[in-house]
Amino acid sequence: MKTSSNTSDSHPLSSNSWIARELQPSRLASTLTAGVICGVLMVIYSISIATLIFAGSLAPFLSIGIGLVFLTAILATTLISFTNSSPGVIADPQDAPAIILAMMAGEIAAQFPNDVAASLPTIIMAIAVTTVGVGAVYFLLGAFNLGNLVRFMPYPVIGGFLGGTGYLLAQGAFNVMTDQFFSLKQLPSLLQPELLVRWLPGLILALSLLILLRRYNSPFIMPGVFAGFTGLFYGGLWLTQTSMSQARTAGLLLEKFPEGGLWRPLHWSMIHQVNWPLIGGQVGNMVTIALLSVVSLLLIVSGIELASKQDIDLNQELRSAGIANLIVGLGGGTIGFQALSFSTLGSVRIGAKSRLVGALVALICLLTLVIGDTLITVFPKPLLGGVLLYLGLSFLLEWAYDAWFKLPKTDYGIVILILCVIATLGFLQGVGVGLVVAIALFVISASRVNVTKYTLSGATHQSHTARSLPQNRLLQEEGDQIFILDLQGFLFFGTASSLLNRIQARLQDASLQPLKYVVLNFQAVNGLDSSAVLSFVRLKQLLQQQAIKLVLTQLNPAIRTQLKRGDCLLPDDPVCQVFPDLDRGLEWCENDLLGVIPLRRARTLPMLIQLNDLFPDRDVAAEFMDYLEEWDAEPGEYIYQHGQPADALDLIEVGEVTVYLGGQQEQTHRIQALGAGNVVGAVDFFRHSIHQTTAIVEAPSTLYRLSTESFQRLEQEHPEVATAFQAAVIQILGDRLTYAYKEIADLLRS
Repeated sequence: MKTSSNTSDSHPLSSNSWIARELQPSRLASTLTAGVICGVLMVIYSISIATLIFAGSLAPFLSIGIGLVFLTAILATTLISFTNSSPGVIADPQDAPAIILAMMAGEIAAQFPNDVAASLPTIIMAIAVTTVGVGAVYFLLGAFNLGNLVRFMPYPVIGGFLGGTGYLLAQGAFNVMTDQFFSLKQLPSLLQPELLVRWLPGLILALSLLILLRRYNSPFIMPGVFAGFTGLFYGGLWLTQTSMSQARTAGLLLEKFPEGGLWRPLHWSMIHQVNWPLIGGQVGNMVTIALLSVVSLLLIVSGIELASKQDIDLNQELRSAGIANLIVGLGGGTIGFQALSFSTLGSVRIGAKSRLVGALVALICLLTLVIGDTLITVFPKPLLGGVLLYLGLSFLLEWAYDAWFKLPKTDYGIVILILCVIATLGFLQGVGVGLVVAIALFVISASRVNVTKYTLSGATHQSHTARSLPQNRLLQEEGDQIFILDLQGFLFFGTASSLLNRIQARLQDASLQPLKYVVLNFQAVNGLDSSAVLSFVRLKQLLQQQAIKLVLTQLNPAIRTQLKRGDCLLPDDPVCQVFPDLDRGLEWCENDLLGVIPLRRARTLPMLIQLNDLFPDRDVAAEFMDYLEEWDAEPGEYIYQHGQPADALDLIEVGEVTVYLGGQQEQTHRIQALGAGNVVGAVDFFRHSIHQTTAIVEAPSTLYRLSTESFQRLEQEHPEVATAFQAAVIQILGDRLTYAYKEIADLLRS
């Protein structure tokens, strides 16, 4: 899923040929087909949503509810069709938020037991405020490109929300058909013949849709089933000689609508009739609707992406839905946004990838709203309830049955837990449990992540400081006293505790040498919380009791500040040492372990004697000396810089030189620290290339330089000396490469 889009489809009117392209016969035929089919289905679906919200004591005012939902279908579908990032995407009034809107409407109406009509201004205003609020949330998330934040919601929690939504949809469907919510206590009464005839046909319709749509992929199944069901319904009325008025009295048809039209827009006089404290009491439900709407939109857009096999800009979809809901809310409409079913039906199954499909759907809904009062009342209530029941059962089947085979059993258990809480205690309680479970999931999952990227021993992983053969041998023998841990991720109480346990286990391992140094590298650490700081204080106390030094490397400023405030880092700390990178921290441990004179103090061996290590024959060494140029360098002086021609190499008689990767010391990684007897810049010199590194003098040094011209003279005048020198350099580089291989192998094993 993309976060931005530069395609022309994002702005359909930017091209003058857009209308001509849409009106091509090959495109127009599929566009008209998709528009008519989706438009008829949208009418039925919108009426079902309205009957869900305006049920029970609000049923006499269903005409107003139908007008509000149709307003959403008209405006949201039109606006989103022309402002979203992908042609062919259709919006609809959403069922999941409608469930909670129905709960809100019922709770507000219950506060007016003697005059339910007086609750209408408050109910309509509550719906409007909620829709505008959701629109604002959508738009802000999209405007600040925060759409991907929704992906941090754990998948099982989303599944639990949607499973609970399915249960409440199924309950609402029974309320639409029978004026009673389904429950085990109500089951005996629901089985009475006068109620059975009202909900059983809807159940058969829902099961038929569920079975057929799971087995077959045809755009004509749903309209065909609706047409067949309507025909059978009226055929049954004809066979039983039941009149329309009798069917309406039996609760099989919608009541006739009163005069005054279907849509009652918001106006200023209504504001004075609104009970604002009652709306304030619904803030919890409004927040739940906003959360559910954002999660639902993410899942829907992901589903459209998979079905259409194209990338969709989530942030653009959020902005598009935000603008639509802001405008719809001003008219009192319900929440609407992109619809997976209608979008895939039109653009994928029928193949109409056109923005005009949404316009046709909106036009059909508009005509129905304006002239279709009588037409709407002929829709059977079992049809409307059956549509809702199908939606609810499809959610339940996906998350209570299919999820068993797709999710880990722990995740599946969380889905069922949230579903059960929503079913028994309510949606708000389910959301609360979901958030608690989400936090617990994060803590458990994060605790399982290994905070230690790798663990190493100082015997096999040494600093890049070049040392003498006896020193290297001693480090290999005694290096197990250095315990190196490369940390990663965010450190909190769970991961910090596991790190402390790991170090304690190493301290208690009698098969290894006793520790003298614990090195913690923070290069890949994002941050730490206060409990992690406390764990490091405990670690420091533990190491201090056993005379072990704690070395911290590559701390970022924020972590360093936290450790100082937590008294883990103290001025002139006798236990804890801090270094800018792991290499320097290891160098300090090695120097302390070896107890040797630091390299920056001058060596007294002259270059001629040092060359005996390269040339066993003293005469050859003397001849080689004739081609070298002695020079002195002060600290901070560059021997060479990254990008310069490698026209010389240098041999160190005394002093210290550090080689960095790149061109700026403060921004690069130290590759090696070289002392007396080492060669600087040999690789690039013999490759006749530019320098890939930068060499800087760290202490007063005396060096001997071999230039390209001098080496060419050496090859001509004393080829055997030149060959011997090349062989010696190859031996030095081979030793370094062998050490690098050992280091890599050690990292792979850790």
